[in-house]
This record gives sequence, C-alpha cells and structure tokens, in this order.
Amino acid sequence: MTSAAPARGRRWPVPPSLLVGVAPLVVFAVVSAVRARPSDDYPSLGHTVDSVVRSLVVPEGIAVAALAVVVTALGWWRIATVDPTRTPLRWTMIAPLGILLVCLVRLPLVDWGALPARYFLLLTVGVLFVGVFEELMTRGVLLVGLRRRLPEFAVWAVSCVLFGLLHLLNILAGAGVGPTLLQVVFAASFGSTLYVARRLTGSLLAPVLLHAFWDFGSIGYSATADPSDLSTLTVAGLIGLFSFGLLAFGIVAGGMVAWRDDRPRRLRRRWTEVPPIAAFAVRGGEPRLQSV
Repeated sequence: MTSAAPARGRRWPVPPSLLVGVAPLVVFAVVSAVRARPSDDYPSLGHTVDSVVRSLVVPEGIAVAALAVVVTALGWWRIATVDPTRTPLRWTMIAPLGILLVCLVRLPLVDWGALPARYFLLLTVGVLFVGVFEELMTRGVLLVGLRRRLPEFAVWAVSCVLFGLLHLLNILAGAGVGPTLLQVVFAASFGSTLYVARRLTGSLLAPVLLHAFWDFGSIGYSATADPSDLSTLTVAGLIGLFSFGLLAFGIVAGGMVAWRDDRPRRLRRRWTEVPPIAAFAVRGGEPRLQSV
C-alpha cells in the first residue's frame, strides 16, 4: 500500500521579514558613508566620461551585482519584482505618464554635441545600473520586508520616506545642505510615483526604466547646459515647476492606491467590533444586549 505524497506548498528559501527587507538599505547607507570624502564634488558628478565611469558605471555596477546575489540567495526575485495584483485605480497613471512626458520634453534641452557619443552610451549604462539597484532595493526588497509587518499604506509611506532620506548621504559627497534637503523631498515624492508605476503594471520594470530615464535627462542636461543661454534655462525652470506639480499628484495617487488596498483589512476589523446577532434578545418589544 502506498501513501499519498504530502502536498508541497511554495516556500521561499528565506521567509520574508522586516529585518531582512531593511538590511540591504542599511548596508548601502553604511558603505556609502564610508566611501564618501569631504573633497568629493557631487555637483559635477557625471559631467565627464571619466566621472560617469568612476561615479556611476563602476560603483553602481558592483552594487547591482552584490544585490542580485543577495536577492538570489534569499529567493525573493519573484516577490520582490512582481505584484500579484494590480491597482484598479487607472487614473493614477497620470503621475508616471506625466513624468515620462517630462523626460521626453527635456531631451531636446540636452546639447548632444557638447560631449562625445561614448559619454551618452556610458551614461545610459550608468543610470540603468542606478535604476535597477535603487528600485530593487527600495521598491523591491524593502517593500517585501515592510509588507510583512505593516499595512500597505504604511508600507507606501515608509518606503517613500526612507528613499528620500537615503539622499542625505549626498552631503557627505560634497553636496550643499540646502540643495540636498530639497533633493530629499523630491526623492520621497518621486518614490511615490515609482510606487504607483509598480502597482499599475504589477512589475518592477516600469519604475526601473522611469527612474533611469529621469536620471539620464537630469545628468545629461546638467553636464551640457550653457549658463548664458537664458531661454533654455527658462524652459528648464518651467519644466521643473511642472514636475513638482506632477510629483505632488504622485503623492496623492500613491496614498490612494495603498489606502484602497487596506480597505478590506479595515472592514474586517470594523466587523469584528460588532457584537454577534445572538447577543441581542427581544424582550417586551425592545432589543436588549445580553451576554453570550
């Protein structure tokens, strides 16, 4: 007589946990702080071929490889890069599509002849590494860990805030305090739009590409901008103001997506607070609460 084989459930090599989800971000912050030097010139990052290689391609490539090893060892590729359900709030796509439009409109402002072609090729590789690493770390592994302990609204808020605070490390690399604080706010807001992009598509690929595209335009324009060209600077300023409006909308969109996910949880909690119908007895035509 043969016994039936036991049902095998799907198990990850390492169960999702908050500690494991936050660990890569903490390690990255520590390594970045150790590598930073007060003499670093953060504002000129990516302005030359050599700078792109030293500041983007090499370190971000190493970071991507290291994080890929970690995610593979954890067995988290599927849960870190794919959402089982997409948000039905289709109006929220205005946020990521608006940012995509800004990226496209900003391309003509880049002086493509100011630097050699290999600069833009290397910049493309560098920003793709940045997009893969930062999104896999924050909108991937971190989300998995946070979802283990927190409701989705808190997951959205905490992941955006941590993504923004991560940019405080730029002060150690030579960035000014004022511009860095502005970048922290911008990054946290941008993180909400990237969260929406993941929830709309159900994949981490969309935020990775959007992140990389944004960085390409920002660095490319900064490296080739002519300070004496007032017309281009004016257009860039107007695009920047429009971008901040879109990012404010992205915060609302991200919050609504996460809040809607938590609605079933809130309803279940609300109904558990309602006494069962057997607790009420009708006496003399009036309902009275009795212990059960």
